[in-house]
Amino acid sequence: MAITKAERAELKKLPIQGYCDWKNIPYTRPSSSEIRMVDHDSLVVRPKMNLFVWNSTGVKGDLVDFIHYYELGKSDGDSKGEAIRQQLSYARYVKGADVDIDKLYKSNQPDYQFDYKQVFRTKYTGVAKDYLVNQRKLSADFVDNLIKRGDVAQGSRYKEYGEQHANSVIFPWKDVNGKIVGADRQGTEQDFEHYKKRGTSKKIAPGSDTSTGYNLSFGKGDQTLVLFESPIDLLSYAQQNYETLKQYNATLLSVSGTDAKRGAYFLNDSIAAKQARFNKIIVAFDNDKAGFKAADFYERHTYRNPITNEPIIAERQIPLKGKDWNEQLKAGVSGFKSLSMTENAKRLEQLEVFGERPENENKIINKDTQESKIPAKKERSNKTPIEDKSLKLDKAQRRRENEKKNKAIIKEAMSKVTQYQQDPKALQSLLDFTATSLNYSARNSIIMKLQRPDATLVKGYKQWEDNKIQVNKGEKGMRIFGAPVDLKTIIDTNGERVFWKDATPEQKNLANRHQLEVQTIKHYPTETVFDVRQTNATLEQIPELLPNRPINLATDKSPIHLDNAYKSLKKYADDIKVTVYDQGVDDQLINRPMTWQGQAKGAFTQLKADLTKRFIFLRSDLTPTDKIHTLAHELAHAKLHDSQAKSNWSKAIKETQAELSSYVITKNLGIDPGSKSVEYIANWSNNLKSLDVKNTGKIINQALQASTDVTQFLSQNLAQGEVKQVTHQKNSKQTQTTVVEKKQQSQQRQR
Repeated sequence: MAITKAERAELKKLPIQGYCDWKNIPYTRPSSSEIRMVDHDSLVVRPKMNLFVWNSTGVKGDLVDFIHYYELGKSDGDSKGEAIRQQLSYARYVKGADVDIDKLYKSNQPDYQFDYKQVFRTKYTGVAKDYLVNQRKLSADFVDNLIKRGDVAQGSRYKEYGEQHANSVIFPWKDVNGKIVGADRQGTEQDFEHYKKRGTSKKIAPGSDTSTGYNLSFGKGDQTLVLFESPIDLLSYAQQNYETLKQYNATLLSVSGTDAKRGAYFLNDSIAAKQARFNKIIVAFDNDKAGFKAADFYERHTYRNPITNEPIIAERQIPLKGKDWNEQLKAGVSGFKSLSMTENAKRLEQLEVFGERPENENKIINKDTQESKIPAKKERSNKTPIEDKSLKLDKAQRRRENEKKNKAIIKEAMSKVTQYQQDPKALQSLLDFTATSLNYSARNSIIMKLQRPDATLVKGYKQWEDNKIQVNKGEKGMRIFGAPVDLKTIIDTNGERVFWKDATPEQKNLANRHQLEVQTIKHYPTETVFDVRQTNATLEQIPELLPNRPINLATDKSPIHLDNAYKSLKKYADDIKVTVYDQGVDDQLINRPMTWQGQAKGAFTQLKADLTKRFIFLRSDLTPTDKIHTLAHELAHAKLHDSQAKSNWSKAIKETQAELSSYVITKNLGIDPGSKSVEYIANWSNNLKSLDVKNTGKIINQALQASTDVTQFLSQNLAQGEVKQVTHQKNSKQTQTTVVEKKQQSQQRQR
């Protein structure tokens, strides 16, 4: 039966929080305006709006979307039919209970209280022990001792996804006073259909106190706190480091996810309740991007023990083998690698730039999988000397043939540029690649990404070799245009152009006697470059290869550094003869048309009476990062769209170009565009769809070239947020550099 409009409106009222209560989905209330899921704290529900956003995935929406993506674990292409059925079941429950939907959720509704007696357990522990010993490879004696002390229990059989499942393992949570206030339930049988990559069911008991988690203490347990993502990893680590843990009076705490803040809560409670003398916190999360990102919390926040008045030192530890501690235990390897939190932040930046690779593509991660450093042998031709025409070509002819082939590869790549109109994620990948300041021109950035969409860090064969890194045997490189050179050419008697170096002695003689015309032309040679994934580089080598960011505003919120970044952009504006006003011009902006973002934050203007008078106006109430983003946007307009520019693009295209350019500039400065970036870029892609195919590359190239000019200026003037001591030539836009810097730029910034 079809649902009426009125019934659909009633369904839209069904609260996400009420649904969580109905299904016993555990959540926390960090503030009065939001709730967060316990097992995925990046999923935030705002009850007043009755909407959610899952920050780590970019997913957002209403109750149907919540059920579809979060509870059922579906993806974008999947039907939402099952989610709608679940919503209707909830509606029937509400109707059957005669509940007023408008009053279904009240902010003063009491929290569900955890009661360990309500967690069903069995006296028989054979299933739990078999799982921990035979599947997880923990010591039988260790497991027996845990069960005997009540630190591990066997749960009863349970029903999930309409099926009965074998007994689970229960990991009780204790607060700092030893009271059981929560629990993890770990499934003991594999079911990849429902649990995807994880393979087993993992649940947190409703009402669990998320200021703690599963924990074990060694010695006095009051000096070192070690954090883990799961109880299994905690036990694997404990078994391998038992003696050391006693020596350092350590407490191990599982936060059942990656909410690093829970470690801080536990520290505060322990110090307040037991006068604990903690002086160190170790973040032993998984060796993956999520683990490094979560651990970065302790790079951004520092703590001091009020009892001892000493700082609490933060450290990162990762296993030597595998992604997590249980993988290492099962591999029969012990030990760990210690990192400072600064090193953790650098590793996180590497992972954010290069992404995480599947196991069969881990050449960067694992030194043991390095390819041979012997270059690939040229394949022997199967043709006979008579058939093989290449043997008849001289050196100059072969060079011209190769040049034609390389240009054909570039031309074929550029024919695919329209994908940026259709695929916002491809466009975002191009922008992020351009923002890394690899010192390539905008045109070459586009050409490389079209040939190899996963390209991240690109260098020529010799450049990799200079860094003691070898291109893997048999790799096919990307063709790009090299730096332009002036070449002397001869126009022969047939009217064909011949490079001077390829000319015959007779042609050169005739040219010197002015009997053949001689011309100098601008030539763009083709070059071959390789992505870091095509080399035997390891993650340990990456920090030395990455270009230094002018500043990383994602982590560095120093007011001085923010001001330096803003002043550097103003200095660039001054260099291109644009005056920036950020005070006393609000009235100039109030009268401008509203944009999709609301009142205009800034504007670029030019006097009709005198085209040399160019100005940028910025609102005085902007935050520091907003000022930087808005100034970057208006600088793009100044570069591309002043009255003397020859572009006749529509207003929508001009705005798209400015946004593309400002995205690259702010990304280069480490400002994360946030979860809405894909949505914004989708809008830009829609604007690009109105273009003729032949104009797509031109539009994008202009926008990226404008941003590249700015980012290179920033790299010359800023380093780690501090202003570089550089001099400028009079009346010149270019910063003076050393001979070495100029040589590097001529090698890297190919047009």
